[in-house]
Amino acid sequence: MEFWGTEVKVGETVKVDPEEFEAYVHLSQAALGESTKKANEPVVLFLKVGEQKLVLGTLSRDKIPQTSLEVVLDKEFELSHNSKSSSVFFCGYKAVIPDEEEYP
Repeated sequence: MEFWGTEVKVGETVKVDPEEFEAYVHLSQAALGESTKKANEPVVLFLKVGEQKLVLGTLSRDKIPQTSLEVVLDKEFELSHNSKSSSVFFCGYKAVIPDEEEYP
C-alpha cells in the first residue's frame, strides 16, 4: 500500500487512471482547503466513472469540513466539486493489483 492524494482546484476536474499505477485507488477522505472568501457554501463532491456521475457527499466549512469515504476504483475516474472559493483535497491509498497468475 502507498499513500495517494490529489487537489481539485476551483473549476477544475482531476482524472485518475489506476491502471497507470497498476493498483487500485482507495478514496478514504475528502477535505476542504483554505477558502478565498468567508462564504459557507455547501460543496458537492462528484465522482465520474465512464458516463456515470455520482455524488460522493457534501461539505460545508462550518459543519462538515471533511468526510470519510470508502470507495475503491480500478478504472479511470474523474473527481470534481462545485465550490467557487475553495479547493478540495482527496486522499487515500493505492493497493497493488494482484497478479492473476499468482492469485487465480
